[in-house]
Amino acid sequence: MKLRGFFVRVTNLFTGDRGDARLRAEIQEHIALQTEENLRAGMAPDEARRQALLKFGSAEVIQETYHAQRSLPFVETLLQDVRYGIRVLAKNPGFTIISVLTLALGIGANTAIFSIVYGVVFRPLPYPQPQNIVQLTQSSPRGSDEQDVTYSQLAFLKEHATGFESLAGYTVVGFNLGVHNNTVRVKAAPVSPDYFRVLGIQPMLGRDFVPQDNGGNGSRVAILSYPTWQRQAGGDPNIVGQTITLGAEPYTVIGVMPRQLELLNDDPIIPGKTEVWTPLALVGKTVGSGENIAILGRLRAGTSLPQAASQMRNLTTDFRKEFPQELGPGMVLSLQSYQEMLASGVRPMLLTLFGAVGFVLLIACANVANLLLGRAQVRGRELAVRAALGASRARLIRQLLTESVLLSFAAGLLALLLAGIGMRFLLALTPSDLPRLSEIHLDAPAFAFTLGIAVFAGMVFGLAPAFRASAGEIQQKLREGSARTGTGREHGRLRSTLAVGEVALCMVLLTGAALLIETFSHVLKTDPGFNPSRVLSLEVWLGGARYNSAATSDRLYAEVLRRVRALPAVQSASVVAAGLPLERGGNAGVSVDGKTVQVAFGPRMIEPEYFRTMGIPIVLGRALSESDNGGSPPIAVVSRSAANHLFAGANPVGRKLKLFDVEREVVGVVGDVKSYLDQPPELLIYIPLSQSPSDALNLYASYFPTSIVVRTSAEPLTLARAVQQQLSAIDPTIAAGHARAMDEVRSASVATRQFDMTLLSIFAGLALLLAMVGIYGVIAYGVTQRRQEFGVRLALGASRRSILQLVLRQGIVFGGLGVLIGVAGALGLERLLRSYLYGVAPSDPWALGTAAVLMAIVAVLASVVPAFRATRFDPIVALRYE
Repeated sequence: MKLRGFFVRVTNLFTGDRGDARLRAEIQEHIALQTEENLRAGMAPDEARRQALLKFGSAEVIQETYHAQRSLPFVETLLQDVRYGIRVLAKNPGFTIISVLTLALGIGANTAIFSIVYGVVFRPLPYPQPQNIVQLTQSSPRGSDEQDVTYSQLAFLKEHATGFESLAGYTVVGFNLGVHNNTVRVKAAPVSPDYFRVLGIQPMLGRDFVPQDNGGNGSRVAILSYPTWQRQAGGDPNIVGQTITLGAEPYTVIGVMPRQLELLNDDPIIPGKTEVWTPLALVGKTVGSGENIAILGRLRAGTSLPQAASQMRNLTTDFRKEFPQELGPGMVLSLQSYQEMLASGVRPMLLTLFGAVGFVLLIACANVANLLLGRAQVRGRELAVRAALGASRARLIRQLLTESVLLSFAAGLLALLLAGIGMRFLLALTPSDLPRLSEIHLDAPAFAFTLGIAVFAGMVFGLAPAFRASAGEIQQKLREGSARTGTGREHGRLRSTLAVGEVALCMVLLTGAALLIETFSHVLKTDPGFNPSRVLSLEVWLGGARYNSAATSDRLYAEVLRRVRALPAVQSASVVAAGLPLERGGNAGVSVDGKTVQVAFGPRMIEPEYFRTMGIPIVLGRALSESDNGGSPPIAVVSRSAANHLFAGANPVGRKLKLFDVEREVVGVVGDVKSYLDQPPELLIYIPLSQSPSDALNLYASYFPTSIVVRTSAEPLTLARAVQQQLSAIDPTIAAGHARAMDEVRSASVATRQFDMTLLSIFAGLALLLAMVGIYGVIAYGVTQRRQEFGVRLALGASRRSILQLVLRQGIVFGGLGVLIGVAGALGLERLLRSYLYGVAPSDPWALGTAAVLMAIVAVLASVVPAFRATRFDPIVALRYE
């Protein structure tokens, strides 16, 4: 009544007391009219009014009915259902705790993975109207790739592409940044003047680039990122107008970017966030001649991405006429969302993992549904009494669904806690090159997802038990005892079906995890082509005009190596430019006998002891020697695969090839070295560092670090500081760092595969645990319901061993049926994982067999405890059981 009074008062906020007065006046008017009619029929006045009141009814009842109709009865009854559901769950703490924990595991795992997927793939970029930012691509029937253009091509597109509000070019290079006599290596982005207008951002200090900065040779001006301003310049508010050095050249700081701007790790060659921006025209004169420019554009208002992409495809014909060598056959200019481009490399696998963790939630829901089915059978008499007192089936279903949703809400709250713990664990496993890593966290979208999935889960696992529990004859349920209620075959069949479904879903996840584990094992066993054990690598970045020639840099490295080789525990040391093994390096064109080979080769500029230091075997001919210097005839050493590709399997020693427009004699062949363990070996050509053209050396040095490699008899990292001290003693302006053991480089090369394998294995293990609990619950409940049957069997002479076998057989049947159904789903998952497999067939029998055997073992183990309990029933007690 208090609640009803509340809703009446709420109604009166809109109708007021005048509404009640009008109602009373209307009632009195109707009574008066009926009284007058009775008087005309010949009744006495008192009798006429009495009959009118009898015919019309009680005024108080009419007012109560009116107020009830004007209130919110659905909300009132819903609150009653919630209060009753809380009391029911509180009276059964064991059931409630198990259900909440089971659901929390499934929901928490989904929330954690959702946070990663949303942060990397779906979170809007931190720019105004990010959906309008697009990247130029070239499309073919096989897919899309990022399109690099030249200055003249960028100018052509800016003139002819009409669907853009602004269009900008950018590239990435590495610079030695000097601020206040402190030199560090930074990732820099040379950009055209419209770059920040495309992104829709402005500097927090100073100004943006203007066309004059990009004219002619380009102005020596720079804009700093907020972290770089804080870290290198100490947050100096007067930094604008001051001079810094980039590559030992003076630059004037004209601005600082805002703090809230997240600058994305969008370049696979130079990792890390962009720290400095410079005019694009300036770097084009010194690095790459402006031939590696990527294009970003902001679409005009009202122009959709499909419309702009269609315009670019129509522009392809004119572009090909103007630049006939730029696009290959069948290639067309197109556009891709910048956000999609950033996540394109990891999107498929992350979505696959998200689907896999959804299986875990379904298994958890099936488990709780089985628990609810068992409780609904026990509560059959209670529900029948409520139905006999007038509750409709819809009312009973709503009550049971309310209890289910309460369970899922409680599980959702616990899942947020588990997801927070799981996120810290997952982020520790996440490879450092995962894009937008800093944007992965629990936030409002994750909370909304958890709320939504909790409601969804509550409806999923609660619907079938609610419909099943509310069905059936009331009289039959009232006659049955509560402990005996619901032992029909339909209930048992539904519970068994859910258990088999759990096994099938678990089988899919186990097979996927087995495939990735086997793939990872094959990758780890792959010979990288060198010996990474006890090898130190230290990146070195030279700067300034004094190191612009190969001769000066060679003299520097010769002195460095002389000092390093004198250190204790050093067995050999060398230098390599343009890329380490197991990392992406530079490429260059090669010609043989005057014919250009259509495949790019990886050039490596090295000091003589490189092959010995890295443990790369000599196959034919000889390695480099100290006599191979700038004054001797140019030479080259090729890898085995490069030799086969260039010389068709013939002996290449003594043959000629042209690299960097210099004809060189091949003096040796070495073993293949891999840049990616799961891909064919790169075609490599090694040349002496002292014979490297200065322009080529400077070009590669802007993108790829030169590394000092040291083979030691001790732990490699213990020598890092000593090597850095030798460099600083020679030249303090040299930027050196990122010391790593080559074993660490090898581990980093497989970090993404390890992350995917670990996550799917965790999900499979969690699914296996939940499936085991589910099978146990079904078998244990069945044993309890069949105790009279087992009592009769034992009384008639059945052995306890036969009872044991009978129960175990049921668990084996569950496992066998689930495995058979799960194989079909596993084959579908294998097709999704096909591109991630290495050395493993998509329908690998080992993976399927391992998953099936493991599932069968779990099914048997889940049945053992209930089976032994069935053998311990006392026949006399069992036969008396009611």
